[in-house]
Amino acid sequence: MAIFRGEIRSRTMEMDTGLAVILPYDSFQEMPPAKTLYLLHGLKQSAGAWLNMSSIGRYAKEHNLAVVMPEVQRSFYTDMEMGLAYFTYVSEELPKLCQKLFRLSPKREDTFVAGLSMGGYGAAKCALARPDVFSAFGSFSGALDIAMLKEGAKYAPQMLPEMQAVFGMDLVLKEQDDLFALAQKAAALPKELRPRAYITCGSDDHGDYIIEQNRKFRDHLSALPLELRYEEFPGGHEWPLWDKSVERAIPFFLGE
Repeated sequence: MAIFRGEIRSRTMEMDTGLAVILPYDSFQEMPPAKTLYLLHGLKQSAGAWLNMSSIGRYAKEHNLAVVMPEVQRSFYTDMEMGLAYFTYVSEELPKLCQKLFRLSPKREDTFVAGLSMGGYGAAKCALARPDVFSAFGSFSGALDIAMLKEGAKYAPQMLPEMQAVFGMDLVLKEQDDLFALAQKAAALPKELRPRAYITCGSDDHGDYIIEQNRKFRDHLSALPLELRYEEFPGGHEWPLWDKSVERAIPFFLGE
């Protein structure tokens, strides 16, 4: 196993950006291209968060899985109205770059995405908007109802300018940012092209109505012909829950 921590040049964003990668290879000559999990950080974190705070290195080694952890600042994994095209970078440019640089499988069925909080929203968005790239996603304590967050931002002076930079001055929810609309579109695809979903949340995670958002999204997905596994664990918005979630998500992704 090897771990890379460094920077990568994004042509989409015209800048260098942080990246951490776990590679399961003992020998590049002996191993086929690796299955890959793109693992996304939360609002107050960075590309190193999962390596620093969880046991993802051990899980990757146990399952012979590559893990790619990008840096997106506080962008909500969105092509920002007043900022950079982080969604295009993560969902399109980054997989192509990493497949070439790190000998990763380009196959949809070998490519997964997951994340915590803001990254849970990003992971769901990536898979539901680009099911041709990602075959399954995991959201852990995800901020899944952007309409609810936008409404709350109108009454939070410290958040309003930031949300306007991401989503626009009027905070009107666009279809490409709405997970509920994206899920309906994904559900209309042929069965073999629909992304599978693994969603977890802490039962005590009431800050920003996270548990309420997750239950609402769970009910929405449950009414659609999409494969969903949903679990609630005791606890709040915290790393022990996210570590447990990614440990359980990997076998789900791999069909083990």
